[in-house]
Amino acid sequence: MNPFELHIPTRIFYGKEKAGDYFEQLSSYGSKAMIVIGGGSVKKMGYLQEIQQHLDDNGINHILFEGIEANPHAQTINKAAETGKNENVDFMIALGGGSVMDASKAIAALIHDDLDDIWPYTVGGPKYRQMTGALPVCAIPTTAATASEVTAHAVISNPEVKGKSPVSYPFMKPAASWLNPAYHTSLPKTTTRDGASDILSHVFENYLLGGNDSDLADRYSEGVMETVLDTLPKLELDPENEHLRGQMLWASTMALNGMQIAGRNSAPFTLHNLEHALSGENHELAHGRGLAILYPAYFRWLHKHERAIDRMALLAKRLFGISDGDQKENAMSFITHFEGWLKQNHLYERLSDQGISSDVFGDVADYAIKTYGGGKDELAAAGPLTRDNIIEIFEMTEQQTPEAEMA
Repeated sequence: MNPFELHIPTRIFYGKEKAGDYFEQLSSYGSKAMIVIGGGSVKKMGYLQEIQQHLDDNGINHILFEGIEANPHAQTINKAAETGKNENVDFMIALGGGSVMDASKAIAALIHDDLDDIWPYTVGGPKYRQMTGALPVCAIPTTAATASEVTAHAVISNPEVKGKSPVSYPFMKPAASWLNPAYHTSLPKTTTRDGASDILSHVFENYLLGGNDSDLADRYSEGVMETVLDTLPKLELDPENEHLRGQMLWASTMALNGMQIAGRNSAPFTLHNLEHALSGENHELAHGRGLAILYPAYFRWLHKHERAIDRMALLAKRLFGISDGDQKENAMSFITHFEGWLKQNHLYERLSDQGISSDVFGDVADYAIKTYGGGKDELAAAGPLTRDNIIEIFEMTEQQTPEAEMA
């Protein structure tokens, strides 16, 4: 195993029964909170009102900021931070999915540093890595997808420049998170599917490109993958099952808490870099959906160029019980079996199905390299990934015929 450092400061409360303990903990962060929500579904379902009552019961004053977009806009985050500063809030409560949690982290940092605009501080910006702290963020995730409830990352969109980029600091990790599966039983099927795709991406990224030096990290990651692969089809049939929702929610948290990479080599999040560039072009593209579209093409591109063959062959054995062929044959068997799972769960599409045409592939590739290339004219994927390579991967998605057209 390679040496590593791991710090998971988030206090996690799992289950609806832990509400009392969670809100008692929140009272230690201050006397006034800003609740941040998205488009209003948490109001409709009554979750917001429950949270407000818990805060009242614990003597915590609170204000509400609503309207965080999917792929949260820098401009909305800036507006929320201004409100928080004017109201002298002590901490944030993020009630929603990954976008709400990401936005809350950025808002908390802007308030702490008394800044007006988050965009210059994202990756590729002129003030990247210049923030100094953040107010405490307390998360209540209502989707199982991003693991933002335990990570230091916030992904920000800027429609004014067709951009999407993260900002990450250790001090952005939530102080406390309440994982309540009961808040997930009303999730739409599309959101559930996209979330499952996102969870898988967090373990795929390092598993494929991080080397063979940590058997335990492999087994840990495989456990997360197996849970998602097994649970999503069951949720399709029984979406209000709280036990299954809890399985998916905990898998989400476990997929990006740092344990999945412990002892491996550091690896780039290449799939994420490509998807962020795509949803920067089209802000209506859900992150998990974009990843699902990229998986088959990206895996097949790696296979074609004989990269990560041993790792995909290992997944064929561990996830699908396939070990009869040689390494390259088994690696392809992993790809085809995983494609079958994507098709079964309505996640097999083309970029054009999401309104992204080949006309913009070059611009998107340029943005990905400029933002995530670290000053080089390429990305990394067990070797160089050039502009032409990226365009090739995007073009390969157009060969993915959705199930509805094959029927």
